[in-house]
Amino acid sequence: MKTNFTKLLSVCFFLLLGYTVSAQDTRSVGESHAYTVTPENGSNTLVWTITGTQGTDWSLTAGALDQASITVLWQKPGTYTMTFTETESHGGIDCSTTKSLTVTVNDNFDVVIADATESCATGSTGTTDVSFTLTKTNGATDWTFDYTTTGLTPAISGSNVSASGNTHTLTLAVPNLAAGADQTFSVTISNVKDSYGNNDTNSGNNVTGDVTIYGVPNTGNITF
Repeated sequence: MKTNFTKLLSVCFFLLLGYTVSAQDTRSVGESHAYTVTPENGSNTLVWTITGTQGTDWSLTAGALDQASITVLWQKPGTYTMTFTETESHGGIDCSTTKSLTVTVNDNFDVVIADATESCATGSTGTTDVSFTLTKTNGATDWTFDYTTTGLTPAISGSNVSASGNTHTLTLAVPNLAAGADQTFSVTISNVKDSYGNNDTNSGNNVTGDVTIYGVPNTGNITF
C-alpha cells in the first residue's frame, strides 16, 4: 500500500512538471483583456494568481480568481506573472496542473495637443474663442492636465483640468486687441496624468505650433 501511494505521488509530481507552461503576452497600460483556461473537470479547484497589487497595478473587471475566465484591467506598466492552477483531489491526494503567462504592460499613456485653426478676431473688444483638440492614447479613461499660453500678454493658463475619454476640447477665450492688432501664440500642456497615476510618456507632442488671431479693421462710424 505504501508503495502504491509513493508511485501515485510520483506520478502527480511529474504531471505537474510536465504540464507547467509559460507564455508571453504584451498589453498597454489601461487595457482590459480576457484570459480563459479550459479546465479538465468543473469540480476541480481553480486558482489564478497575479503578481503586483490588485486594485493598484491591476483590477478584475469580470470573473473571479477561482474561475476559469477572468478579465484583467492593467493599470500600471511593468512585467507581471499570471499563474493558473487546477487541482484535482484523489481521495486525499491532490494533483495539480499549472500554466503561467508573463504579461508585459507597456508604459505608453500619451496625450497629444493639436494645432488650432487661425481665424479673425470677433472685433476690437470682447474675446475670440480658439479651440485645441487633445487626444489620449491608452491609460485610464479619466485624466487631468495643466496648460499655459506663450505669446499672449497676459498669458492664459489653467491647472488640473479634468478630461474624460480619448478626446478633449480646450477652448480659450482670448481678449481682442484694439486697433486691429494680430495676436500669435502657442499652447503648452504639462503635468498630464491619468487617474491611475501614470504620467504622459511623450512630452514632445505637448506643444502646439503658433496660431494667429487676425485683428479686424478698426473701421470708423459712418458720418452723415
